[in-house]
Amino acid sequence: MTALIILDMLEDFFDAGLWPKSEIPAARTRLVENTNALAATCRAAGMPVLWFRQEFRADLSDAFPHMRKNGLRYTIAGTPGCELLAELHVTSTDHVLLKSRFSGFYQTTLEAELQRLDVHSVILAGITTAWCVRCTAADAYQRDLEVMIAADCVAAFTGQAHREAVAAMDGYIATFLSNEELAMLFDRAKT
Repeated sequence: MTALIILDMLEDFFDAGLWPKSEIPAARTRLVENTNALAATCRAAGMPVLWFRQEFRADLSDAFPHMRKNGLRYTIAGTPGCELLAELHVTSTDHVLLKSRFSGFYQTTLEAELQRLDVHSVILAGITTAWCVRCTAADAYQRDLEVMIAADCVAAFTGQAHREAVAAMDGYIATFLSNEELAMLFDRAKT
């Protein structure tokens, strides 16, 4: 079985005030529309959909070292900033998991959940291509999972960071496919 894993489509990461040099806030509408469409396609194909929310304690005790060192505060538990974007279509059958590091596998229940669901391949979506998507892809690959990345549903803080992440992963630890290509793949699997 294949599962869709969507990483960190959170309010704080789309806040231009927090990230004035980021290209992600401007990509919000495109990313939300493409992610909602892909999630619907995956659900229709009987695939589980898992959403990740990154959150940290208010005292930053579980935050990244650079956050603690510089007093950076984003995706803090209990704040609107750590919530999934309101426009995302999250259903009651979806799974919502928490993480506090780049990889969705690091000290989370993801691996156990995938084993329980008998998942052998994953589709990754969300942000950022250079960090959370890339780290989760590497960890999935190291667990012998087939890794696909939804090319229409990922972005990085800069175009350059995105292109470099794609170049590092595509054809090696993952395959980047458009929503249309993924839908065709699902249709072929039915026959």
